[in-house]
Amino acid sequence: MGSQLLGWIPLATRTVTKRKKQMGFGSTSEVSRPYIVLILLLCFILPFYFNIADFRLSGYRTALILLFVPAVVRWLDGSDRVRAVDLLLVCFAIWGSIAILANHGFAQYEYIGIRLIETLSPYFIARWLIRDASAFRAFSGWLFFVVVLMLPFSIHQSFTNRSIVLEFFDSFSEAYRTVQQEPRLGLYRAQGFLPHPILFGVFCSPAFALAWYVLGYDRSLVFKLPRVGLIGLVVFTSLSSGAWLSVMVQVALMLWNRVMAAIQAKWKLLLYMFAGMYIFIEIFSNRSPAQIFAAYLTIKKSTAWNRIHIFNNAIDDIMRNPIFGIGLNDWTRPRWMLASVDNFWLVMTMRYGLPAFLCLLAAVILLYRDIGRVTLTGKLACYRLGYLFALTGVCVAAISVHLWDAVYCLLMFMLGAGVWFVDAKDESVTEPVVAPSGPDRKIRYTRFGKDHDAPVARRRTKSQLGARDND
Repeated sequence: MGSQLLGWIPLATRTVTKRKKQMGFGSTSEVSRPYIVLILLLCFILPFYFNIADFRLSGYRTALILLFVPAVVRWLDGSDRVRAVDLLLVCFAIWGSIAILANHGFAQYEYIGIRLIETLSPYFIARWLIRDASAFRAFSGWLFFVVVLMLPFSIHQSFTNRSIVLEFFDSFSEAYRTVQQEPRLGLYRAQGFLPHPILFGVFCSPAFALAWYVLGYDRSLVFKLPRVGLIGLVVFTSLSSGAWLSVMVQVALMLWNRVMAAIQAKWKLLLYMFAGMYIFIEIFSNRSPAQIFAAYLTIKKSTAWNRIHIFNNAIDDIMRNPIFGIGLNDWTRPRWMLASVDNFWLVMTMRYGLPAFLCLLAAVILLYRDIGRVTLTGKLACYRLGYLFALTGVCVAAISVHLWDAVYCLLMFMLGAGVWFVDAKDESVTEPVVAPSGPDRKIRYTRFGKDHDAPVARRRTKSQLGARDND
């Protein structure tokens, strides 16, 4: 395990070096981009925080604040197009701020500022740093490295119910507290370096498909299976049904892609199947699809029962406050129910209103549509599968868990990390050959008479050739 973890560092470094050689320049800013991604991912798992004035900051919030302006400047400098997905996410962030102002005035100004940073900064950082296959592979490699880095500590916590990392940081700073919950399957729930086991498991889950399709591209099963096995083991230690759901969705999509490889419209067929299943359940079942989903995709029956009641009560609040939501106010529920809402999409709608939810949903759907329309083969097609499967796993898991702090930022980062696929060039398309500069090369024979000493690189138009032939 340790050798695999340490062995990944030179592999990722070689990827960066290879990119530098291929691009033919030694620009420090260009080559350092993958390392900025590594620093940001490491900041995501730093478990301490501190206060400056009224703002509660942490490692990742500090990094997002420092990188926000450079990322937005690169978005607007003309180096890439401003896309509809960008504008929809900006609208989502702005409408959320308006909703908080409508519900609380300026009393929550610090929350508005932090939320804008956590929504827009990771997205535009990814848009800035990940613009080609090499940068995307580097991101996948660093995410794998960060996840496996937490494996020994999560295994230790699974058996001892102690997080030595959190205890270490708590000795000299304010750190996340160890979450005390009842064991599952005879083990304690590990939370890694994050504030909750659910967040820990969901944070690690997208590395599963990325390890298989991106890091394992054109490699044997002997290479791929141990890597996805490590990711699966890390996710398992969280003992979170939401995190497991993310991995199961990725595995199901991988199997579907493999089994239905001969069918060109396999993804449309899958969507039609799910739509038909939803309509069938809605018509013939005595329970709604959301209730069935909650009942069969949770570890404990009490958890499923609680999520059904959460959904029903939250929908009532949304219908009463459809435009601006309820902000940070307490939602309507029976006294015996906990305040937690285990559904990210539901929280976004209830807190910021239907316009914010529709902007976010439209951005995700538009991203899938634009990436799916691109004709890709070979390595790029494989990378695209890994990205879409990983993102799908997180989006589906978000139906049963709420994403906040670093995991919310990781979702925004992943949305931005896939936009480059829209302009990716199919590897089967070859660029026209351009003659190298330098001394003119001569040919021994040409039908153009005394022009036989002309350079090979010189090209004549049809009219010129016709005029020469007529002479």
